[in-house]
Amino acid sequence: MDGSVANRRNGPTRAGIAERIWQAARTEFSKRGYHGARVQGIARGASCNVALMYRHWASKRALYVDILRSVWIASANEIARRLEGGSVGADAVVVAYVDAMMDDPTGAQILIREYLDGAPFLSQLATNDPTIVEPLRRAASSLDGAPDGIDPMLAVVTVGGVAALVASTREAARTFAGEAPDPEAWRRHVLDLLVHGLSRSAGAGASPNGGSNGAAALGAGSARTSPV
Repeated sequence: MDGSVANRRNGPTRAGIAERIWQAARTEFSKRGYHGARVQGIARGASCNVALMYRHWASKRALYVDILRSVWIASANEIARRLEGGSVGADAVVVAYVDAMMDDPTGAQILIREYLDGAPFLSQLATNDPTIVEPLRRAASSLDGAPDGIDPMLAVVTVGGVAALVASTREAARTFAGEAPDPEAWRRHVLDLLVHGLSRSAGAGASPNGGSNGAAALGAGSARTSPV
């Protein structure tokens, strides 16, 4: 197996069949999940034959686990980086998760399909290497004053799942809205909804973008270009 590929996230294009297989597999797994994905579909997307694919990865399972590990570690580390510096509020945790997921919507789709299957491969990865959950533990420990009865670790896992889902659904909005929302407008909409809910008081906290509260969160905020 090409070990340099196993730890890679989306980034600068690299020449070689391994890169083509990696990107084709990300697409196949994001659309169909592990069980629905076909090695023939991956090979077709990479413009190679199945035998050549097996020269780089021993099996579909090995390729999937490598990609899943890469997506998980990259997103978890990015979230931890955004939250570094000690205690933060719940708004900051939501923003960190949403932005990290929106930075890699294909990876978010892979995570969602893994979650829907009961996260068997993530469980195996965590069993074999407990350090992969450390970024989540750091995010949970950074929560400032979680209400009684709220488990910080469960809270960040839940927020992470929701963030992965909404990062995967911008294109789906085209079915109902006629066109996919502008990426930044979609981000502001999602953050406002996750932080404040469908019904919020006029005295709700600051917007996820650090601006005014309430409806202003949808019209104001930091200028951020999302690659979604």
